[in-house]
Amino acid sequence: MNHAISKLNDVVILDTAGRLHIDEELMQELKNVKSNVKPHEILLVVDSMTGQDAVNVAQSFNENLGIDGIILTKLDGDTRRRCCTFS
Repeated sequence: MNHAISKLNDVVILDTAGRLHIDEELMQELKNVKSNVKPHEILLVVDSMTGQDAVNVAQSFNENLGIDGIILTKLDGDTRRRCCTFS
């Protein structure tokens, strides 16, 4: 944060390590980040393939952190595919 402030950045995005399971250690880590950084907005990014469990994850995060929004994503995990072709 000090580096961003010194460079006069308007926006700073903090990305925490993704986890497959919600546990107390994760929530405590995120609460610590929230209290130290005091973010203007908290967005939860969830893989859309988690299906209905995304709702449970969102509820848990909201209860513990007070999230402002949810982003559902779907990324292809097949490393054999290529996004671009070159001539």
